[in-house]
This record gives sequence, C-alpha cells and structure tokens, in this order.
Amino acid sequence: MKKLNKEIQEKALKLNEWILKQDVVIEFKKYEKMIQDNKDLRKQEEDLKQMQQLIVQQKHQGIDCEQLIQDYEIKKKLFDENPIVFNYLSLKQDVNDLINQIQDDINQQLNKKVD
Repeated sequence: MKKLNKEIQEKALKLNEWILKQDVVIEFKKYEKMIQDNKDLRKQEEDLKQMQQLIVQQKHQGIDCEQLIQDYEIKKKLFDENPIVFNYLSLKQDVNDLINQIQDDINQQLNKKVD
C-alpha cells in the first residue's frame, strides 16, 4: 500500500480524533473497559468461546452435540442479557453504524471526484 500523502494523512488523523470524541464511541469504550475489568464476564466469554470450539470439533467428527448446543445457547443468552454486555453490544452496533456512514460518505465524495 502506498504511503498516504501528508494532506490525506492529516485529514485521516483529524477524522480519527473526531470519531474518538463522539459520545457513542466514548460510551462504547466505557462499557468495553467495564467488561475487560470484570473477571466474571471475561470468564463467561472465554467459556462460551471454548463451547463454540467444542461444538465445531464435535460436528466435524460427526458427534451428536445437540445438548451442548442447547447448553451454549442458554449460557449465551444469559451472557448477552447481562446489562453491561447488552449495552456494550448495542453501542458496538451504533459505533459500527457510525463507521459505515463515514465510509459511505467518503465513497460518495470519491465517486463525485471521479465523475
């Protein structure tokens, strides 16, 4: 990838600074830290990842894993319904929407310059 010229690099840095100052991003980072600082939530998340891996392995080996899947879905639902996780996931989607909107706006501006 070619190195960005100085003007584009400065604009990218300003955009990054602007993004980081948005309320939704600040709130998202707050909840992200809350999850990182919560040993129980991190443990639950790790357990869910291990269950996912076990499900994939068992399916690959042709082993019936319906009970494991049901157990996973119950634990996943409880994890997702935790208020911290719920807010984190909601804010994560909002941040993603913001980034997608910025990307769309940039693409529209680029297309105008090409035309």
